[in-house]
Amino acid sequence: TRVEIMKPDIYIIGVGPYSIVIAELAESCGYQVKGYYHYNNERNNEVYFGKKIISSTNELFNNDITSMNFALSMGNNDIRLTLASQLREKGAMVPSLIHPSVEVSASATVGEGVILKRNVSIQAVTSIGKDTIVADNSVVCHHSDVDMGCFIASGSIVGAYTHLEKKVFIGQGVTIPSGKVKSIGEGAFVGAGSVVIKDVAKHEVVIGNPAKHLRFIEP
Repeated sequence: TRVEIMKPDIYIIGVGPYSIVIAELAESCGYQVKGYYHYNNERNNEVYFGKKIISSTNELFNNDITSMNFALSMGNNDIRLTLASQLREKGAMVPSLIHPSVEVSASATVGEGVILKRNVSIQAVTSIGKDTIVADNSVVCHHSDVDMGCFIASGSIVGAYTHLEKKVFIGQGVTIPSGKVKSIGEGAFVGAGSVVIKDVAKHEVVIGNPAKHLRFIEP
């Protein structure tokens, strides 16, 4: 007799181009996506990639969501951290989603709500803070620390002994050579394809090879 294994339900917060990516990741991690929540009510009941947009996040937070599972699909670090905090305050769960192809060292630590996509490598004695996203084919090298709410885009390498403070955004294909950079400051933005060879200040935008200062972001 075949035994059906019940998959836990999960709901996706955010409706945009990246939402289906997170939905597919959740399904590859053994969840059943039950629907989406948008930031407003304009798309209520619309079917998005085969799943219903149920309602807005405001309406969601007016309901009892204790022990329900949610995944956050927005790339904006501030919004993602705020919503994750609100969900947990309401008793909801924001589980980590780790693709089966990911390699995580036994000596690494991964926080709650972390998203690790296809072919990511998290090396030895490394920590990934809660609600951080590390996209496809990226590497976080040994003895590095990534704080909460960061986004590391696909094909990036965070070298050994590097500290990413909270809410750092690393663009696609960025290289941070091992031993070159001690700290990327809180809320900093590193442009796609950059090679970072010195520390980046809080809220600083850098880009290029080697990465150079472009401007500061108003917090």
